[in-house]
Amino acid sequence: MEITIVGAGVAGLATALSLHAAGFDRVTVFEAEPDLRPHGLGLNILPNAVRELAELGLLDELQQHAVRTRELAMYNTRGDLVWREDRGTQAGYRWPQLSISRARLVTVLADAVRLRLGDRAIVTDARLVGLHSEPGRTYGTFMDRDGTTRTVDTGLLIGADGIHSAVRATFYPAEGPPPANGMTMYRGTAWGRHFLTGSTMAVLGDDRRRLVLYPIDRDNATNKSLINWVAAFPDDEADPLPPHDRTDAAERRAAVLRQFGSWAPPGVDLPRLLDDTADVQRYPMIDRDPIPRWSFNDVTLVGDAAHAMYPAGSNGATQAIVDARVLSWHLATHADLGSALRAYEDERRPQMTELQHANRSLGPEKVITLAHQRAPHGFTDVREVFSEAELAEISRSYARTGRFDQDWVNSRPSLGVARQPGKSAGTSTGAADLAGRNDESRAVKETGFITAVIRAMEHDRPDAYLVDRYARLLSTPVSRKMTEAALAAGGTVGSVIVRARFGDIALQAAADAGITQVVCLAAGSDTRAWRLDLPSRTRFFEVDLPGQLETKERMLEPVRDRLVCRRASLGADLRHDTWPQQLRATGYEPAEPTVWIIEGLLPYLEIEDFTRLIGTVRKMSTRGSVLLVDAPHTDYYTDPANETFLAFMTSRGSAFQLGFDDLGDFLRHQGWTAEAYTLRQLYAGECSWLPAPPERLCPPRDHHWVARAQLD
Repeated sequence: MEITIVGAGVAGLATALSLHAAGFDRVTVFEAEPDLRPHGLGLNILPNAVRELAELGLLDELQQHAVRTRELAMYNTRGDLVWREDRGTQAGYRWPQLSISRARLVTVLADAVRLRLGDRAIVTDARLVGLHSEPGRTYGTFMDRDGTTRTVDTGLLIGADGIHSAVRATFYPAEGPPPANGMTMYRGTAWGRHFLTGSTMAVLGDDRRRLVLYPIDRDNATNKSLINWVAAFPDDEADPLPPHDRTDAAERRAAVLRQFGSWAPPGVDLPRLLDDTADVQRYPMIDRDPIPRWSFNDVTLVGDAAHAMYPAGSNGATQAIVDARVLSWHLATHADLGSALRAYEDERRPQMTELQHANRSLGPEKVITLAHQRAPHGFTDVREVFSEAELAEISRSYARTGRFDQDWVNSRPSLGVARQPGKSAGTSTGAADLAGRNDESRAVKETGFITAVIRAMEHDRPDAYLVDRYARLLSTPVSRKMTEAALAAGGTVGSVIVRARFGDIALQAAADAGITQVVCLAAGSDTRAWRLDLPSRTRFFEVDLPGQLETKERMLEPVRDRLVCRRASLGADLRHDTWPQQLRATGYEPAEPTVWIIEGLLPYLEIEDFTRLIGTVRKMSTRGSVLLVDAPHTDYYTDPANETFLAFMTSRGSAFQLGFDDLGDFLRHQGWTAEAYTLRQLYAGECSWLPAPPERLCPPRDHHWVARAQLD
């Protein structure tokens, strides 16, 4: 299947490289300009995007002509420091923040695209003039400067054509030009002496104007930096533009000096810097309103085409690069193109909508506005104007909104996938296949998110037996559709809800008794690390097939700050013998009492696999450890009421196969002291410590065991 990208800027080229890294080789980038002549001035790439460029193998080359930004410093117009903070590796990130020429970035990306995807992967002089898309069929028509057209039949078309996107206009024809906010910007670059640390981004301003300066390259021989500067002020204070904006650089420099000539940027001779600027660009500050949808049939948007925002907080190129990687990851790890595009949009669009709104308040730079409003004549000590905590929270809040806070960038799972040459989005069956897993593993992983939908449904009931306010975040259109199909085939919800409540109470009791180590095997969509009030000293290990936990972590990112216990995740197949060593390497201590949770896994195992698994768990456990486990009763397989559902599960590659006449007896033969109950026994109140579930959750045909066992 062909993948077509419209636009050879940062977003389009980063998308092409990300697709190639994920195994997609038939990718072509179409660019409207006759030649790929990179233009533009300076930009900043935050560590979350630098990480992606590093994983694409581009960091060393980019750093040859870039500056690793060490600090952000904000001042009033007098040059009084309002707020400073470390940036990049100086702030503890594992990757730097880079200030770089846009032309340099695009050149490196384009060279890499041609090297990895071939010289014909970038087609210039090809402007999109027509787009037709319907389910399963997408055609793009491109025209060159001579008027010759070509139509491309493509499996996926990605609009990366910027703030004036022709792809976006196809689906939003009445949107019109990008709205301006009433500010005029002047921009340029010039060589000058190093200022402040030599790696500082300095922002000065009052309640109406902004001046931003930062180095984007260095010449060690002359001890000078190429300084990128941006000056912004209200349109009504700007000089009127002559027809067709035919002002020369001298007139533009004079306009900036009239506004900023009296300002005092620390270490910068502003008049000299402006005088040395050969080309001064002028344009209005514009963005795009957030839109309710990015993807239509087999077409989607990335970068400014999806979420153009004001140039505050260094998020333009940064978020375009992250878009590229997230989209490619979902294309490689979903069963079909439609579900991949929905997952990409579900993950990125709400974040970018929030960030667009934040940038309309000028992001972290709003501290300058507040400083001017509170102390218009300046201050002797900024602590008279702000508390340090208030300033820090403004910065942290913005970082969380853009998902470039330090903890998240350093610890989140990689967006890289194992590469299989020739894999196409139309046939990808997910991370399981890319790692050599089979369809059965993929189907079992998908079922994990069906249980999240069921927990979310129960949580929303006025008479809910289970409280799980985070399950909703794991409920996607794909998993909801799968749940509807499972329930229509005769599936039941009772065992999912009751085993979850059973496990919650048992785990909480163990934590209250002092156990601080938890291992959840086949963790799937389990949210206990988030939803239970576990002590902060608790170490919560989750193990599941590669790719499963990374997906969950991204979906639960909005509530990451509510995770109190210390959580670690491990991608491993429990049927293999290597996971215990991997778990120990992650920090598991076999000498400490542990709560083991094995929930929802047993139906998919053969008895030999489960016996070996329980034996391994016992060997890794010390006295006082607790095991929480559930499994179908053998009667589940012989009850005619379940025949249709069992056939359904078999057809989707996740057949139920394991059941027990007496789960408690099995565990006792494995060396555990166990108590086990069927759902009907729980409904009858036979478990003294568990509130009896309602009858609706214990129907006669849902033959299921839950058990709590202890190692004495």
